[in-house]
Amino acid sequence: MAEYGETLSARELDVLGCIVNGASNKEAAAELHISQNTVKVHLRNIYTKLGASSRTEAVTLAVQQGIVSIPGTAPITEAAEEQAESVVDTAAVNTNTDNHADNPTAVSAPAPNTTTETPTAAQSRNWLHLGIVGIVALLLIGTAVYLFTQSQNQADTIPAPSPTVTVFPETAIGQSNWYTSHPLTVPLAKMATASVGVDIYHIGGETESGVTDLVNRFDTATRTWHEMTAKQTAVSDTSAAVLFGEIYVPGGLTAEGVPTNIVEAYSPVNNAWRPIASLPKAISGGLALSDGSYLYMAGGWDGTHYLDDLYLYDANNDSWRPLSNLPHPLASAAGGIVAGQLYILGGTDGESSLDNCFIYNIDEDSWQDCPSMLAPRSGAGTAVILNKLYVLGGDDVIGSDLPFGEFYDPSSKTWQVVNLPMLKTPTTWKNLGAANVETKIYVLGGQLDGKLSDANYAYSPLVYQTFIPAAAGGSDQQ
Repeated sequence: MAEYGETLSARELDVLGCIVNGASNKEAAAELHISQNTVKVHLRNIYTKLGASSRTEAVTLAVQQGIVSIPGTAPITEAAEEQAESVVDTAAVNTNTDNHADNPTAVSAPAPNTTTETPTAAQSRNWLHLGIVGIVALLLIGTAVYLFTQSQNQADTIPAPSPTVTVFPETAIGQSNWYTSHPLTVPLAKMATASVGVDIYHIGGETESGVTDLVNRFDTATRTWHEMTAKQTAVSDTSAAVLFGEIYVPGGLTAEGVPTNIVEAYSPVNNAWRPIASLPKAISGGLALSDGSYLYMAGGWDGTHYLDDLYLYDANNDSWRPLSNLPHPLASAAGGIVAGQLYILGGTDGESSLDNCFIYNIDEDSWQDCPSMLAPRSGAGTAVILNKLYVLGGDDVIGSDLPFGEFYDPSSKTWQVVNLPMLKTPTTWKNLGAANVETKIYVLGGQLDGKLSDANYAYSPLVYQTFIPAAAGGSDQQ
């Protein structure tokens, strides 16, 4: 949390530099290759650290403190100060000489000697200080005029932080580290979920009215929901991954109930969608993952068969290419990327839910097994925090209850139980969305006992409680 007087970070200085140059939030985001929401977060931190309440005040304080300078001006150097002192001394001498020239009849007062009188060092310093004060005053006036002019031409501005902003209160669930947060605007399942900055997006999915193109953004700072530009193609049974600041949604199940090969990418900066190269085949229930350089699509269902395909998308040439096949065909799997390796967890092969754990080595294009989960899971939500994979929800065997989550620690190669206190009775909770912002996981919607849910739960896993169901037989499994 930013505090008053704290030194600005390198990225905050970059944002401040853009604002000094008159850039809007959108322009600053484009120049720094970050989202507008991230720009807003940096601006809030800048306001707090400088003790400002507006862009103008922030820049003025930054100039006064020597953090930045206004374009076209330069700080007063030691050489400039010496030159100013020399000018003051010369001006004082010239003034004395000019007085005698203008009045030839004037009689000089008696002097103890014939040496020409010059200003004292103290007088020179006083003149110098007055000059510097005048220069600073002119700079501040110029700064105010410059910023006012820029603000008139800037359509995209950020409102100053206001103490009247209402933050939705989260309520702790018992003594656990789970909280109930702001519910979704509509009960939803089988949607794509992803986080960008401090925001979480859910895209498409299945509502009580059918497959939807709905896109909503959850601001985790204020815990409020905002409707965004709808997806061009309505789909459910899909997933999402973030690549170069955009959210990619490959494939899915259309409103007609058939898989599609359509891929679309959403830009949070522009709040707009654009088409991407289509998948090599129509796929629903596939798992999208990103390592920051490429997009991966694992498994899925093509309308007839469960797939063991793994595809890589290269944004540089907007194309897909196949990689080594998965060890087993599956769809509706969970997964994530830890230490540069892809983890594919659970899913279904059409006959039953799976407890598999597969690791894909990106450099070697090869697969290996990791310890199986504590229970088979299909349609679960996943998040990665501090190199641990959290798997929440999902159904055991088709229609079976699964009242606990679990997480995998690659360093010890063990699975451990995560308590789900919101499930007060044995319940099937599947097809939910999950994403993390910093060290908090948000779990959205899904199907609870077959009914669509609008629930939004927040989980802070750094301190957690666990319990061991009788059927599990242990706290971890090798």
